[in-house]
Amino acid sequence: MVALMTCEMQWFLLQTKVREEQRAAENLERQNVASFCPMIRVEKITRGKRAEVQDVLFPGYLFVQLGESSVSTTAVRSTRGVSHFVTSAGAPIKVPHGLVEQLRERVTVDADVVMSQLPRSGAKMKVIDGPFKGLNAVFAEPDGNSRAIVMVTLLSQHIKTSMPFASLAAVDD
Repeated sequence: MVALMTCEMQWFLLQTKVREEQRAAENLERQNVASFCPMIRVEKITRGKRAEVQDVLFPGYLFVQLGESSVSTTAVRSTRGVSHFVTSAGAPIKVPHGLVEQLRERVTVDADVVMSQLPRSGAKMKVIDGPFKGLNAVFAEPDGNSRAIVMVTLLSQHIKTSMPFASLAAVDD
């Protein structure tokens, strides 16, 4: 068991198993261990359509608050969904209380803000890879999870084509 060396409650950083942040938080709560998993609203493409979903701000990580009278670190590490404590020199890394409070405040204040990296319909793009490399394009709509339908002007003709998002770059107006 790793000693925490503190009388007061202290925040630590846990690494969770892949996409099990919520599971770990629920299981820690059952053990009366305070945890915090910052969530944000994100715009994603689901089944070819834009959708707003709640997503984890730091995938694979969770903040947990412990003290000497709390559950042991061994019990926390053994919790379903938890992988291990993030450590430095073999000791769990302490997270400043102020940082956790700032994150709590920030996700509360920005609760209505939707994060998105998807271009808007009509956005000007530049093709940076593939057979249309170097041509300008106009974003029309998403085409699945990793592709976009764009309009490319080629030989004075507007051509509608589908290409990977990775082949496109936004153009500043």
